Amino acid sequence: FEGLIGNQVNGIFAQLVGASPMNYYKDKDGNVYAYDNIQVLHGQVLPDLVEMTPEEVEAHINPPKTSEQIREEWKASRAAAVEAIYVTTAAGNTFDGDEVSQGRMARAIIALGTTPGGTVNWVLADTSVINATAAELTEALALAGAEQAALWVAP
Repeated sequence: FEGLIGNQVNGIFAQLVGASPMNYYKDKDGNVYAYDNIQVLHGQVLPDLVEMTPEEVEAHINPPKTSEQIREEWKASRAAAVEAIYVTTAAGNTFDGDEVSQGRMARAIIALGTTPGGTVNWVLADTSVINATAAELTEALALAGAEQAALWVAP
């Protein structure tokens, strides 16, 4: 539209489709109804509905998380933190310390217990390979277990 009338029509249209395209109302039982600006302008809002406050609308659209959702998010965060455990032994070797690596360490320690002075080829966190002893694997396992234990209990 052009000219004065066009500007007025464009201004009204901008108001109708403004920043908040929906208007929220609730009834006495707490049921929520949404109307667009045109429906409100044409009086199509059901009688006895009360317009919701911005805070009520925000809580309706983005409800607070349940305690179960919060716990599941924390567990996922914890799992990611455990997956990212790295530990360095007194010998200066850095081992992956995630749960799978801890299981591998435990199995290797048991197997090395049957071979006094034995070693096992071990891939470190930086992908270099060492001949790991049962003693060094035990140290790495204890360090990784301690790191995991520190992450395990919810704050």
